[in-house]
Amino acid sequence: MTATSLNQLYQEREAYRLPLYSARQVARLTGLSASTVQAWTHADDHEALVQAASPEGLSFLNLVEVHVLAAIRHQHGIPLQRVRHAVQFVRQELQAEFPLAQHQFETDGVDLFVRALEDDNLLINASRRGQITIRQLVEAYLRRIERAADGFPLRLFPVYASNPGFVPSGLPAHIVVDPTVAFGRPVLTETYVPVDVVVDQYRAGDAVRDIARNFNLPAPAVEEAIRYELGA
Repeated sequence: MTATSLNQLYQEREAYRLPLYSARQVARLTGLSASTVQAWTHADDHEALVQAASPEGLSFLNLVEVHVLAAIRHQHGIPLQRVRHAVQFVRQELQAEFPLAQHQFETDGVDLFVRALEDDNLLINASRRGQITIRQLVEAYLRRIERAADGFPLRLFPVYASNPGFVPSGLPAHIVVDPTVAFGRPVLTETYVPVDVVVDQYRAGDAVRDIARNFNLPAPAVEEAIRYELGA
């Protein structure tokens, strides 16, 4: 699929482009600080790492891009300017409006991104090992994006502060974000009940087993919702 047809595909799926999220909400869903998300998405148009859907908020596609960028937060010592240069380079090379969200990024895009992080005299961590580490982290985060057959990102299984890890052989899939369900709020995968609705009952004093029975959910899903919402 050409860059032009990819961009057209992304233009047509309006629900995924709506400004559904604040910087704080995206931070919760990516395990980052709100100030980091703000810095990445609200710089000058030519300097922003992620091009925000509007001044009022971020779209699901923006959320996916921030999710991918969050992978490099696990790699220390990468100057923000170098990251910005890498993103701009990939955006130009892939000719994509959402380069870090598009399927093409999973093929040559990751390599482009890592190469663009290189310095003339110094590689990340002064060794090829630094490159490998970044690639593995980015690819692990990419596995948390569920895509359509044409590569379009449909749903995201978020990484958040109370559950920052990932399981490569099987995603912790109790919580999912889908912009076509509950206005993009985090929901429980089994029933699409919004996480905050479940946790409201916990705050009201209901036991986990009772909440699970009320919503026809497994107890681990309720516990995961509580961890997400309360940071427990």
